[in-house]
Amino acid sequence: MHSLNFDEGYKEFSINGDENRVIRFNPADYGLLERYKEARNTIMKSIDKLQSDIELKNDGSAKDETDEAADQLASVRQLIFEQVNYIFNADVSKTVFGNQSPISTVKGKFLFEGFIEAAGAIITDAVNKEQAASQKRIDKYVKQVR
Repeated sequence: MHSLNFDEGYKEFSINGDENRVIRFNPADYGLLERYKEARNTIMKSIDKLQSDIELKNDGSAKDETDEAADQLASVRQLIFEQVNYIFNADVSKTVFGNQSPISTVKGKFLFEGFIEAAGAIITDAVNKEQAASQKRIDKYVKQVR
């Protein structure tokens, strides 16, 4: 079989410098920014609802350990995993969070929030750079037509 080789723009990112925890994505994929914004909004709405329904401990578990609270937490955790995977079009949530709950807190911030903020900065920067580079290419060809 023949292989068609070209640069897809993928880059690898280690999670907190751990070379055993690597995710791979194209930070200049325009769809990535749209998926990121949509997923972030979906996650934050579910977290707001969760926090209005139950009180959380720092480890991401419910203070009142009822079956209903446990079910809600499991549902929100699963939603976060799904949305993080959706952003990157790949199963990355296990690599990102390991066995930790994404709702656990680190220095007063949800674990998923730290990841979403760090990833968002990379995504936004890369998309902006790619748009600027694309505009240069477009301008070059538009000048030739004029």
